[in-house]
Amino acid sequence: HAMLAQKRYDGALKACGARCRSVDGEAGPGDVLRMMVRAGEHCVALKYVHKFGQAAAFPPAQLVRASLQGDLSVRTAAMLLKYVPLFELSDAFPREAILERAAASGILVHELAGGKLVLKGRRRSDSASLPPGAAVPVKVGSAPN
Repeated sequence: HAMLAQKRYDGALKACGARCRSVDGEAGPGDVLRMMVRAGEHCVALKYVHKFGQAAAFPPAQLVRASLQGDLSVRTAAMLLKYVPLFELSDAFPREAILERAAASGILVHELAGGKLVLKGRRRSDSASLPPGAAVPVKVGSAPN
């Protein structure tokens, strides 16, 4: 499978149904999940551990803990906010703590009616010239051009 050779594990698993036994004729979903975890893609692995029912082989709490190392991306924060409750890990990883980590990583969090969240990261052009951890200047009161 070309996606596995290119280490595009997410794409390979996305194309595979929840009951599939083989991703490429040789590697099964568990094998690809193992590759994904070894490559450091812990948070994306959470999604597929859920999809393929692989929680016994890939403990979700360990994947969440590994995902929380370093700064969070918008994608990682969104995945954690979705999958922590699905795996019933909210006591160990409270939503508020994940939101605080997201904010500390420079992600803006807006709560909409009904409890839905909108996560927004820094624009690359804005953050590229700033030192790590510096606040991004924001224009208040106007829409982007």
